[in-house]
Amino acid sequence: MSNSMDQIILIDDSEIDLFIQKRFLEVFNFSKQLKTFVSARTALDWLSTTNGAEVPQLIFLDLNMPDIDGFGFLLQFSQLPATFRENIRIVILTSSNSRSDLDKALAFENVVHFITKPLKQSDIEALKLKLAS
Repeated sequence: MSNSMDQIILIDDSEIDLFIQKRFLEVFNFSKQLKTFVSARTALDWLSTTNGAEVPQLIFLDLNMPDIDGFGFLLQFSQLPATFRENIRIVILTSSNSRSDLDKALAFENVVHFITKPLKQSDIEALKLKLAS
């Protein structure tokens, strides 16, 4: 993996958390383009209309959200065409430190990492290593 990914998206219902996470990722030059969504439904709608043009390499996903939570997002995401999903990796970024949430999330094919908020420099470094392997 290069030092910076082309495109990532952040999905979190908290605008404050989105602002902090986005700023943190910008400071560490983690992505060339970063989109944010305050709802899983909006993110799913956007993903379903991209037609492969703006497919993110990575999605940071909160679990605890109203309407559609992170697990609902993962279920609906898993129903998108495999050719669309194959190059997208998902990182859970949540306030949950529940072992059952960790196990349940990692059971989804595209989920590659689980981070408990707040996002830290050590999380970014560990994630970069994980994505490079």
